[in-house]
Amino acid sequence: MASTKPALGPAQTDAEARTTTFVLIGIALAIALVHLLTNSRYGFHRDELQTLSDALHLDWGFVAYPPLTPFLERISLHIFGISLVGLRLFSVIAQAAAIVVTGLIARELGGGRLAQIAAALAVALSPLPLFEGTEFQYSTFDYLWWVLIAYFVVRLLNTENPRWWLAIGVTVGLGFMTKYTMGFYVAGILGGMLLTRARRFFLSPWFWGGTALAFVIFLPNIIWQIRHGFISLHFLQHIHARDVGEGRTNGFVRDQLRICANLFAAPLWIGGLIAFLRSPKYRLLAWMYLIPLALFVILARDEAITWRPPIPC
Repeated sequence: MASTKPALGPAQTDAEARTTTFVLIGIALAIALVHLLTNSRYGFHRDELQTLSDALHLDWGFVAYPPLTPFLERISLHIFGISLVGLRLFSVIAQAAAIVVTGLIARELGGGRLAQIAAALAVALSPLPLFEGTEFQYSTFDYLWWVLIAYFVVRLLNTENPRWWLAIGVTVGLGFMTKYTMGFYVAGILGGMLLTRARRFFLSPWFWGGTALAFVIFLPNIIWQIRHGFISLHFLQHIHARDVGEGRTNGFVRDQLRICANLFAAPLWIGGLIAFLRSPKYRLLAWMYLIPLALFVILARDEAITWRPPIPC
């Protein structure tokens, strides 16, 4: 997207950067191999069976989720048939890609070989990313899109090249076609722009071009939702009320440490957040985390979501 070279660590040459990239890929391949050797040792999860059923009846939307995940499942079916390892292969690839991209983010932020490898290992060995490679679910691909968008934003801030908004827009569109929680991330991006000097990008035609790309990619699902009376919204409202009522959202903040990270990753995560808050250049990244987190915490405690869209005749 940009002609400017990525920022390397202070003591890292191009050759060392290439070597480190191979190490990052090696870490991702090692994790992928573990998944490929073990993903056939347990049966289908009920959510996988739902996705499998939807893959046989493709549409631009489904009650529980957007259409991208069943579409990928349909490709797996054509290639592998009913195979546990085959059907979970795209999840393994997505998790491996997230590991590599995380290391590249550390490189873009000026980290040397040790920082890049530490970042990749932190993701590779954290409970949630590990789980995402064990089942075929939309959350796996949603996770990858969030990591990719963070990488593209760092490239944007480093290069000052507004064309990166096109890559961000495409990935946001794919995110919305994967899981509607992409809206929380978009709130973090827009809110972070308003709260930092990145607000200057609101005047860039490339920002609006990326916004248009995201909208066009997501448009088929929007039309499907309108035609079906926003059925997914009503379904998700019901699920949310059920989960809050049954206490399933209790301990959400605690679980950020217990499930999403680990004792090795948590200091990197917290230290990185503090560093971003203190950096005028990268402060946008801090808000991209804090704003979605705040929204999730509020929703985890709020059972009443009363807005209802008009239902067409």
